[in-house]
Amino acid sequence: MIDTATLWDKCLDDLRYHVKDNVFTMWLRPLSAHEEAQTLVIRAPNDYFVSYIKKNHLEDIRQLVAKHSQGSIIDVVVRVDNANQSTQVEDQNHAQGATDINSSEHANSQDTSFNNDPHLPSPTPASSKNNTSNFGSDPKVDAGNNQQYAASNDSADAKSLSYLNPEFTFETFVTGKSNNLAYKACYELSKRQSKNRHNPLFIYGPSGLGKTHLMHSVAQRYVKNNRSFYYFTSEKFINQLVYSLRNNKIEDFKKKIKKVDLLIVDDIHVLAGKTKSSNEFLTLFADFTSGDKQLILASDRHPSQMTEFDERFRSRFSWGLTVAVEPPEIDTRVQILQRKAASFGMILPKECALFIAQNVVSNVRRLEGALNQVFANSNLTGAPVTLEMVQYALKDIVAMRVQAVNMDNIRKVVAEYYDISVKDLMGRKRTRSIARPRQIAMALSRELTGDSYPDIGQSFGGRDHTTVMHGCEKVAQLRAEDPTVDKDYKALALMLQAG
Repeated sequence: MIDTATLWDKCLDDLRYHVKDNVFTMWLRPLSAHEEAQTLVIRAPNDYFVSYIKKNHLEDIRQLVAKHSQGSIIDVVVRVDNANQSTQVEDQNHAQGATDINSSEHANSQDTSFNNDPHLPSPTPASSKNNTSNFGSDPKVDAGNNQQYAASNDSADAKSLSYLNPEFTFETFVTGKSNNLAYKACYELSKRQSKNRHNPLFIYGPSGLGKTHLMHSVAQRYVKNNRSFYYFTSEKFINQLVYSLRNNKIEDFKKKIKKVDLLIVDDIHVLAGKTKSSNEFLTLFADFTSGDKQLILASDRHPSQMTEFDERFRSRFSWGLTVAVEPPEIDTRVQILQRKAASFGMILPKECALFIAQNVVSNVRRLEGALNQVFANSNLTGAPVTLEMVQYALKDIVAMRVQAVNMDNIRKVVAEYYDISVKDLMGRKRTRSIARPRQIAMALSRELTGDSYPDIGQSFGGRDHTTVMHGCEKVAQLRAEDPTVDKDYKALALMLQAG
């Protein structure tokens, strides 16, 4: 019999490819589950979540649970997570998750209510116990995580700095052609008297390429220059707005944010379709793109491709400077591996770094994970790091890379990249936001699998081979004419080839 954790993971994996990415991130990822007397109890953060899940996803979840549990689960219910609810009540008395940055004169104060002004702490390093960084982990630090520190007796300075990963600095960022412009833009605006600030700075690219690293680096410099900042993921930003609106504290919330010098909002695309949250964000946008303030936004795609937003948002996102962070080229990947190995006091021969870089292409996070695996294998077996040992340690990753290039996976990767569902790619909708990704998926299928036009057409909902031929020709034309389309295509090809 399958255990509950594995069952729920399988359900989430299926749900991920049937809903839009922002829906999955906002509504499904926060859920957890456990079993009670042949009933799967899904735990949600609050009553609003429970209502939404019951209305929009419960039937799909029940079908998936029945499929994966093989009949061992006979019912599915959704409840508020009592432990989470009690934490939320406590949190609401502590500014509902905004990253408070208290100045050194308030270092002994633990009150982080909305009535306090968020000032900057003295520029001292964060407490090491709050900043232990796991090599290869995803340090998506967000403003909502302060609930775990609310009851801490640490100083306000150490507590506020704990939201930044101390490893994420400009000095530790490896630059190359794929990220050099983004690095230079962030470095320039981090200067106290910079004359080349672009506002807003919009950083885009797939996950795991260093966007968060760069944003944390800017915030670290703001700390050193005695300036203040807020850092939010869009999910936490929305949660704060919802709480503030329901408790008539929205003006207090916005007033407090407006007092800082820098506002950073990660995964801004998640705001799409949330009218109230989006409109409130526009008021903050206006404040942070004037005077000496600075706004940094990050997303997985260029503003022009964020078709879920209306023109008001897309044009504003492009007001300042838009910079891409792309999958690193092989030389940069080798540098990243060697620098990371050196930081751990390990020796990584160049031929070993080259082998890893050739087989792990898509993002830095996977690159570091592969290096983790090599060093773990070396430590456990006592074997030195040689090319033969690396090849053995990563044999599964290499095998997965070969298996990854098939039409099913191409559809999944393309759908996730463009924030649409696989069902849309397979369907008959001909709107540009769906037809263009469909054509790109067909062209990638033709290039990476070598399958015939009729076979590709059949796998894309029974389409005629001439439709596939036209799609491939159209993509080739667009790549020649539009650099953005060419970048997207190359990024997707790298992701797929990396497994």
